[in-house]
Amino acid sequence: MTEPTVCFVTVSYGPDRDRCALLNRSLTRLAPSVEHIIVVDRGDRRHFEGLQSAQTTLVSTEDVLPLWLRRVNTRRLGVRSNAWVQTFGRPVRGWLMQQLVKLAVIEQLTTEVVVHADSDVVLLKPFTARSVSDHTGRVRLYKRADAIDENLPSHVLWHRAAEKLLGLPPASLPIADHVTSLVPWKRENALALLEHVAFVSGRHWLRAIAAQWDVSEYTLYGRFVTEILGEAAGQLETSSSLCRDYWTPTPLSHAELEAFLDDVEPEEVGVSITAKAGMRPADYAHLIEERWVATTP
Repeated sequence: MTEPTVCFVTVSYGPDRDRCALLNRSLTRLAPSVEHIIVVDRGDRRHFEGLQSAQTTLVSTEDVLPLWLRRVNTRRLGVRSNAWVQTFGRPVRGWLMQQLVKLAVIEQLTTEVVVHADSDVVLLKPFTARSVSDHTGRVRLYKRADAIDENLPSHVLWHRAAEKLLGLPPASLPIADHVTSLVPWKRENALALLEHVAFVSGRHWLRAIAAQWDVSEYTLYGRFVTEILGEAAGQLETSSSLCRDYWTPTPLSHAELEAFLDDVEPEEVGVSITAKAGMRPADYAHLIEERWVATTP
């Protein structure tokens, strides 16, 4: 079977520019035939313009969203964060906006698979379409069974919001986890998700999701694919992530960082080191680059 067409999408912002630049360099080195689309607010474009290339396309957030959802520059009022306002709806906080943009950009793309990569992701190994699909064309779907229970209250709330948006009854705990930092979506399934949310809610999918307080785009997509589409989704459930995540808000020592990189599993093509760990990309870029040399001709 022909390999699916693939692109990477990163929704970023000014403070994450250096992290996004390292991700972009890793794609140039390890996935040179895969387009990288970086979505940033218009006010942050100047920080990212140097990343544009034949492989990398820079897109403004404002061009992805409908006209009735617009940014208010509150920095002029001395407030660091930006607020997004919609007609006939409450303001949308920045964390939720990132998720809405990941969903909205799907409508403007044409590749069969969209790989969402957070800014703090960086590839360690060569990436091809076969990294996200099997020989029959099924696209990977990360699903770690029974991983979410009352000890992860935020994750439980994400599932409850997904159930409301999808018209599903509340699932008993524990529930599967679909959240990681490098996530492939089958585009036709993502479009079907937006249509389904609109049908269930009786309004535009973006308004329906923006009305929720606790949302995870990956949880929403995962529940839709597994419980609404089922076998028709053409996806391959796997408990193996494409990315080794470090989400602890504590810096890694040099030795700990080496061990973290050495522990990457065979199917994990990249790593993610959260910005909340307080480490600059310059603190670990050289160790990443050493592994590029070791894995490429």
